[in-house]
Amino acid sequence: MKNQLSLLVFFLSANFLAPSYSFGQVSEFAELEAEYASQTGTAYTIVFDDSGSMEGQKIREAKQAFAWWLEKAGPNNAWCFLPLNRRYLDVEFVKNGEAQVIRAVKNLEVGGITPIVDTLALAYEKIKTRRETVTPYERHLVIILTDGAETKDPGGNPAVCRSILGLRDKGIEVFGIGFHGEGSYLDGFASHYVAANNREELQRSLSQVDAEVPLNIEFRISAEEKKAMALLASMPAGKTPQINPDGVSYFEDDGETDAMGFIFVVLVFVAIGAVALVLVAKKS
Repeated sequence: MKNQLSLLVFFLSANFLAPSYSFGQVSEFAELEAEYASQTGTAYTIVFDDSGSMEGQKIREAKQAFAWWLEKAGPNNAWCFLPLNRRYLDVEFVKNGEAQVIRAVKNLEVGGITPIVDTLALAYEKIKTRRETVTPYERHLVIILTDGAETKDPGGNPAVCRSILGLRDKGIEVFGIGFHGEGSYLDGFASHYVAANNREELQRSLSQVDAEVPLNIEFRISAEEKKAMALLASMPAGKTPQINPDGVSYFEDDGETDAMGFIFVVLVFVAIGAVALVLVAKKS
């Protein structure tokens, strides 16, 4: 009877308790994966110029380029779409919501003004809400496509630039795209800025959106930096390079070597004193 009970317990454990444990593991792994995705994903906010100046070839090229880019987007990102004039096409943040944004882009029609400042303020409110109610860990990136100047806010283009700096101050990256020769006032204020004059250039620009540093940046070293580097390479131990007002280089003691020597002498005297005290104690 005892053996039969033991077999029954073993059967129940193997067939009921083990699957429960396995399900718990799967559930835990799914939660960890979701948490990881929320902390590593990017939340994109697209501010899209649909004003009257975008009519014709411009809007066709912009639609084609954005659809191409969105179709290639990776998973686990959130998407928000804010055209300047077509609020009925707004897409609030949707996880893996590329398809919704593509539909909104395809349904865009041009016409209206260029209220970039107001739309950036709306973008920030949506970002703030998402940070507070969903997750504060996402990377937030606002993409601004425009072919013209601010036409609603009395502050004009400088007000747009102030809005961009305000977003960046709140930890939000801004990728500005000047389209068909306009929008260059964003340069120097957006985290990244590119100019695109046709569909191909716009697609190349969008492919750089996730880059930490734009691929077309040319790094240059000034003459002063080259001089400092050469001076540093020839610097002897214990010296610090300096350049006097006449441009003549010389070396100055940095004090570290002297300080170490002083400490060494003090330690020697302390050791000698300790030995002397020991000898005196033994004699007494």
